[in-house]
Amino acid sequence: MMPTQIVEVNLEIGHIANPKTKPTADGHTHDWTVFVRGFDNANINSFVEKVIFYLHDSFPKPKRVIKEPPYEIKESGYASFELPIDVYFRNKEEPKKLRFDYDLYIELDKPVINTRRERLTFQNPSAEFRKKLLKGRGVS
Repeated sequence: MMPTQIVEVNLEIGHIANPKTKPTADGHTHDWTVFVRGFDNANINSFVEKVIFYLHDSFPKPKRVIKEPPYEIKESGYASFELPIDVYFRNKEEPKKLRFDYDLYIELDKPVINTRRERLTFQNPSAEFRKKLLKGRGVS
């Protein structure tokens, strides 16, 4: 029996939200940016193919596909919402993608900076995908 090979990589998922000085004509009170990036500025482009952000249905074109870094969306709005995020990997085998549910929240009168670290563990990745993970600061 072959020993299990494990490669771990860390993603950072988060957002920044800043109150506007005055609401826009359509009632937007905040500017925000939501992102997926490598933890500690690691370059994840070697193993991430694309990121899909599923914004609230009230946004025009709520499904936003980002195929190169920075994997982020800049928008304005007036409320907090749950935001599904799909991260697609440059992998010919499973897993090809992972979904994260992210809570994009705003504070009434102060800026918000929120990040969370996601540690991804890949067991027995193909040699090709393993190289891509290690290039993105994966640890085996």
